[in-house]
Amino acid sequence: MKKIFFPVLLLLLLGCSSGNKDIIFHYSVLKALDNGVLEGDMTIGQLKKHGDLGLGTYNHMDGEMVVLDGSFYRISQEGKLLNPGDDTLTPYSIVTFYNEDAKFTLEGDITYPSLKAQAAEKLPSLNYFYAFRITGEFEYIKCGGANAQNKPYNRSLNEMLADRPVYVGRNITGTLVGFWCPAYIGDINTAGFHLHFISDDHTLGGHLMEFRAGSLNLGYDIKFDYKIILPDTEIFRDAKFRNEPVNY
Repeated sequence: MKKIFFPVLLLLLLGCSSGNKDIIFHYSVLKALDNGVLEGDMTIGQLKKHGDLGLGTYNHMDGEMVVLDGSFYRISQEGKLLNPGDDTLTPYSIVTFYNEDAKFTLEGDITYPSLKAQAAEKLPSLNYFYAFRITGEFEYIKCGGANAQNKPYNRSLNEMLADRPVYVGRNITGTLVGFWCPAYIGDINTAGFHLHFISDDHTLGGHLMEFRAGSLNLGYDIKFDYKIILPDTEIFRDAKFRNEPVNY
């Protein structure tokens, strides 16, 4: 029996390992962030074990998170790119190990709406999840930041972001990272595209709002597994979620 057990166990472990590349790791849910769950118990050190590309925010909504090539960045309220320590906490984040399945180039007068439309036409199926890595030079780009929130956390996400800081760049090269989710994701995550930006010179970053470019290289990684970990915190357990859907 032992001679049979170990090879089978090894195959199972190898099978689990090979499947990890297709997992999106999602800490908390968008509905929670929209209802004041702005403090989590997941550290950046823990999050690094689950992905090298992604996005999110930090406890108290203290800046936007950008994850690229395994490096984690925090866009401060002043627009500076900082490197958070491994003990820094996040209330909401989405990461994955990026293994590119395909790529294509967009040419012409490219804007965020046209990127969404053309990318949707080129994706193999709109029923799967995708991680994106998009590079190029941006003639114009507008990114949003996040202001740290104070208790009581009683504002919706749209209300919290109504007065968000805005950062603008022109003729700047950089990378957009993020995800595309099918509409059935509901209140768990943003449906469609959710992208964050970081410039090559680390002078600009944040949540993508608008852009204009002449050429962009789009790479994507199809994701078949989606793992959600909920915060084991008092603030999550006691949160009263509103019935209104998240609109972000």
